[in-house]
Amino acid sequence: MSGTDATSTNWRPIAATSDHALAPLVRREVGQGVQLIAEAGGQNRVGAERFRLFIESTGLGRTSLPIAVGLMDLESVAGPPWIEVTNYRSQLPLGDGREVEVPEGIMLQLIAALAEQVPPGGSLVFEYDSPALLNTAAALAAGVPPVATPLGGMLYAAGCGVAFRDRGAAAGSRTSARRLQGFRAIDDVHLHRRGVETLDALEGYMAQARDLDWQVQSDTRPIAEATITALREKLAVPEGPLPPA
Repeated sequence: MSGTDATSTNWRPIAATSDHALAPLVRREVGQGVQLIAEAGGQNRVGAERFRLFIESTGLGRTSLPIAVGLMDLESVAGPPWIEVTNYRSQLPLGDGREVEVPEGIMLQLIAALAEQVPPGGSLVFEYDSPALLNTAAALAAGVPPVATPLGGMLYAAGCGVAFRDRGAAAGSRTSARRLQGFRAIDDVHLHRRGVETLDALEGYMAQARDLDWQVQSDTRPIAEATITALREKLAVPEGPLPPA
């Protein structure tokens, strides 16, 4: 999974009525009066398909640059299927020269829309070098469990957080962004086993989080607490020791 150039390929619109894997994202609402526009750009040298996503607002029109650019291979013969966002923009120019700041809620809905296209056992990879995700970069550098970081929490909420891999920059690359890979469960057994492991990691983190930088704590403790509560309810363990994984 490597980076992609948003400007060096021939892009074509993806129709909502087509059989393209990202067709369900076309005109999907990700905010009040805000919809996604998707384009495909052919394959890279290893056969992954390029894509990019724009947002269009009822009042402001379409952004002149994409909110996300990425690669995907949902029919891979070399390994599990994946979608990767290689570049994310939280500040986007409009056609009239104005610039808008993308709210975190739209980012969450964008991640949810992409995650829905990932089949069981697949993964959604998202870069965390963009300005909107530097809090995730700081948290991961401090040793916070990925699920408790802002990006990891969004991947988990979208169903692609049964396990994580912090990929950093691509091996041998000086240009690709650091990336967090979130996996979708293979089945319910996998989901339960990983849920116990995640809960154990989060409770271990909460026990020592007070020693971290206050900003890292502020960015991650609420996510960890909410996830612990949700997992204990899901695993039917309101308190006390955890069941075997």
